[in-house]
Amino acid sequence: MDLEKNKKSRLWYVEYWVDYMKRTDSKEWSRQQNIIINSSIQNTRQFKFSPEFYLKTKKEDYKNKRK
Repeated sequence: MDLEKNKKSRLWYVEYWVDYMKRTDSKEWSRQQNIIINSSIQNTRQFKFSPEFYLKTKKEDYKNKRK
C-alpha cells in the first residue's frame, strides 16, 4: 500500500470513529468500552508470562523488526 493510500485509510478510520462517538450515547459508549477493557484483561490473565519475560520478548521482537 502506498503512503497516500495509507494516510487516506487512517484518516477515514479516525473520522469514522469520531462520528461514531458523537452519535453514540455516553452510557452505551461506556458499556462497550467496558466490554473491550474487561476482555483484554481476561485475555492477559490467560498468559502466565512474567513482566520480565514479556519485556524481553518485546525487546527481541523490536530488534528483529529493525533488521
